[in-house]
Amino acid sequence: MANDPIQDRYQPGAIGSEFEEHNFGEVNEGEIFRLNADDKDQSLYRKENETQAMDVKTRELHNLPANIKIYIKI
Repeated sequence: MANDPIQDRYQPGAIGSEFEEHNFGEVNEGEIFRLNADDKDQSLYRKENETQAMDVKTRELHNLPANIKIYIKI
Protein backbone atom coordinates (compact mmCIF):
# COMPACT_ATOMS: atom_id res chain seq x y z
CA MET A 1 0.00 0.00 0.00
CA ALA A 2 1.45 3.37 -1.01
CA ASN A 3 1.75 6.23 1.41
CA ASP A 4 -0.93 8.85 1.04
CA PRO A 5 0.25 12.08 2.74
CA ILE A 6 -3.28 13.44 2.99
CA GLN A 7 -4.59 10.30 4.69
CA ASP A 8 -1.48 9.78 6.85
CA ARG A 9 -1.52 13.09 8.71
CA TYR A 10 -1.92 12.83 12.45
CA GLN A 11 -4.24 15.50 13.83
CA PRO A 12 -4.10 15.40 17.63
CA GLY A 13 -6.83 17.11 19.60
CA ALA A 14 -6.24 20.15 21.75
CA ILE A 15 -3.69 19.23 24.38
CA GLY A 16 -4.16 20.56 27.87
CA SER A 17 -7.37 22.53 27.48
CA GLU A 18 -7.76 24.85 30.44
CA PHE A 19 -11.58 24.62 30.46
CA GLU A 20 -14.02 21.89 31.45
CA GLU A 21 -17.34 21.71 29.60
CA HIS A 22 -20.53 21.43 31.70
CA ASN A 23 -24.25 22.06 31.31
CA PHE A 24 -25.55 25.16 33.09
CA GLY A 25 -28.05 23.09 35.09
CA GLU A 26 -25.31 20.84 36.50
CA VAL A 27 -23.17 23.46 38.26
CA ASN A 28 -23.68 24.89 41.74
CA GLU A 29 -24.93 28.39 42.46
CA GLY A 30 -22.08 30.87 42.81
CA GLU A 31 -19.89 29.06 40.25
CA ILE A 32 -17.90 31.33 37.90
CA PHE A 33 -17.92 30.30 34.22
CA ARG A 34 -17.70 31.42 30.60
CA LEU A 35 -20.15 30.84 27.78
CA ASN A 36 -17.28 30.30 25.30
CA ALA A 37 -13.95 28.55 25.77
CA ASP A 38 -12.46 31.20 23.45
CA ASP A 39 -9.67 33.32 24.90
CA LYS A 40 -10.99 36.24 22.83
CA ASP A 41 -14.27 36.32 24.78
CA GLN A 42 -13.29 37.26 28.33
CA SER A 43 -16.85 37.58 29.72
CA LEU A 44 -17.28 35.87 33.09
CA TYR A 45 -20.62 34.89 34.59
CA ARG A 46 -21.72 33.70 38.03
CA LYS A 47 -24.66 31.34 38.46
CA GLU A 48 -27.28 33.09 40.61
CA ASN A 49 -30.08 30.50 40.53
CA GLU A 50 -31.34 27.66 38.34
CA THR A 51 -32.31 29.95 35.44
CA GLN A 52 -30.14 33.07 35.76
CA ALA A 53 -26.50 34.05 35.58
CA MET A 54 -24.96 37.44 36.29
CA ASP A 55 -22.27 39.02 34.11
CA VAL A 56 -19.51 39.72 36.64
CA LYS A 57 -18.34 42.92 34.94
CA THR A 58 -21.64 44.61 34.06
CA ARG A 59 -23.67 42.96 36.88
CA GLU A 60 -26.55 42.29 34.46
CA LEU A 61 -28.70 39.18 34.89
CA HIS A 62 -29.17 36.86 31.91
CA ASN A 63 -31.66 34.01 31.58
CA LEU A 64 -29.99 30.78 30.48
CA PRO A 65 -31.49 27.37 29.66
CA ALA A 66 -30.35 24.45 31.83
CA ASN A 67 -28.91 22.55 28.86
CA ILE A 68 -26.60 25.29 27.49
CA LYS A 69 -22.90 24.36 27.43
CA ILE A 70 -20.70 26.43 29.73
CA TYR A 71 -16.95 26.33 30.38
CA ILE A 72 -15.27 26.38 33.77
CA LYS A 73 -11.57 27.12 34.07
CA ILE A 74 -9.62 24.30 35.70
